Amino acid sequence: MTKNAAPNSTAVENTLEKLRQQLAQTQPPKARANPAAGGRDNPTGNDTAALSGEQRGAIGDHVRECWTKDAGALDIDKQSVMLTVTTDPTGVARRVEIAGDDSGRMGDARFRAFAERAVRAIMDPRCANLPLPNNVLGKVNVLTFRFRP
Repeated sequence: MTKNAAPNSTAVENTLEKLRQQLAQTQPPKARANPAAGGRDNPTGNDTAALSGEQRGAIGDHVRECWTKDAGALDIDKQSVMLTVTTDPTGVARRVEIAGDDSGRMGDARFRAFAERAVRAIMDPRCANLPLPNNVLGKVNVLTFRFRP
């Protein structure tokens, strides 16, 4: 015969606290931040503005080589994610974050899988050395762009 814990026991309180923490982590933020003009979520407010459309396209083409498509994913051709990429002075991607409103969509399992694949593509050693023009090399760069497969 098992003995049930008392209703106010420490074990029950600990379990409830863990459940509250899990619930809080799975819900997206209710309000959006209001970034200052030129903030890092604004593609023209960082080093992205120094790149031409052709240069941004070359970066996208380069990263797409490391993109692995999930053949079973629904509507993958309609998915996109805003990313902020920080490079070292040689143009190698060192950090990738989900940017802007898209960071609040990480609770959606399909979007999360898509976004994580995009991050992996950029951080893949074959693609992390981004084809940046000489005028932006020699310093740490922060680039924001929308990834579409």
